[in-house]
Amino acid sequence: MKYITVVICFTAIVCFNSCKKGNAVKNTSNNTSITGTWELESAYGGTPLVQYPSGNGNNYAFTDSGYKKYTKGNLVKSGYYTIVEDTSVREEVGLLIFPGQFTNRIIFDGDASAKKIFIEILNDKLTFLAGFFPLDGGSSMTYKRNGN
Repeated sequence: MKYITVVICFTAIVCFNSCKKGNAVKNTSNNTSITGTWELESAYGGTPLVQYPSGNGNNYAFTDSGYKKYTKGNLVKSGYYTIVEDTSVREEVGLLIFPGQFTNRIIFDGDASAKKIFIEILNDKLTFLAGFFPLDGGSSMTYKRNGN
């Protein structure tokens, strides 16, 4: 029963965040670039959805090929990334994902064997989707673009 509840709740969250016309390639703000600074807005990972206030200090800063990750304002990781097309999101996360959503994967520091992290940029929001939700191992992190 817990499995079904988790899958239904998270599928609803993904759908509500993504059902607007457009996808990671097209969106209403016309800014699909990952370049810029993004602040954590919400997170879900087997627990209830957590909303974060503005100014929380949990950020990603992306350049054309590099990134810096901050937790509570402190730099915790930096390196490089690549974004590749990957349409295996349904199999990897165990959720119903509509065609055209989460079709790109981000690879940090060249580690292609790491757990897959799928991304979608829509309406100045960057969402990371990773893990296998039916086994309570999935997570979704949504970041809002900071005035770029």
